[in-house]
Amino acid sequence: MRGVLHPNLSPGDIWLRRLSDLMDLSDGARAAVREAVSAPRNYQPREHIVRDGLEDNAVRVLLSGFACRYKYLPDGSRQITAFIVPGEICDFAFLSDSSASQSVVTLTQSSVGTVDLDRLAGIVEQFPDVMTAILRCAAIEHGASIELLVSLGGRNALHRVSHLLCEMHFRLSQSGLVREDGSFDLPLTQAELGEALGLSTVHVNRTVQVLRRLGLATWRDKVVTLPDPQGMQALCSFDAGYLQSR
Repeated sequence: MRGVLHPNLSPGDIWLRRLSDLMDLSDGARAAVREAVSAPRNYQPREHIVRDGLEDNAVRVLLSGFACRYKYLPDGSRQITAFIVPGEICDFAFLSDSSASQSVVTLTQSSVGTVDLDRLAGIVEQFPDVMTAILRCAAIEHGASIELLVSLGGRNALHRVSHLLCEMHFRLSQSGLVREDGSFDLPLTQAELGEALGLSTVHVNRTVQVLRRLGLATWRDKVVTLPDPQGMQALCSFDAGYLQSR
């Protein structure tokens, strides 16, 4: 996940794998999706992919690395509203033909592919199941936003952190980015995690230490390990249903 594409996958394959997880696509649809993604552009850490308020004529898909969506508040503080992992669409403003309502910035070296909107329109006209898959991506994104809102309004610090770590474990496992020992790269600072969860850096650090003492999670050198994923899920009542297509 460090900005290098999987050697056996083309840019189109990475997005196709995500869409195929959510919808059974015909051979023609699969070929069209695979060919629609442009050659990727590489981004450095903390470089913007999308800026709040700007219109875009393309769908942008994260192919490798890690990114987040955020808004600045009037007092200058930043609220992270979503994390983006490989295979996911960076911004869904194209669905309503509107400008971006939030900014998207990389958190590590990343690569991003683009799909021209006119070309996508032709694909979904010929293969409506592709649009169904994209809408399911948007629905899952909406579900994740609701869970984050629930965390901010109703979960204590321990449950906020554990729920988000469970979510990242599940999402990255779908992208083949969780190792056999349950570890995965999470290239965030604890301050950035706090910006998503409404917690201070000190509070995040204390909460991570509690999870370590409980034997549920370790976080060292931007690598998170969940030795007991089921125990972690039970702690925060995590249910991955909102991250899956039914």
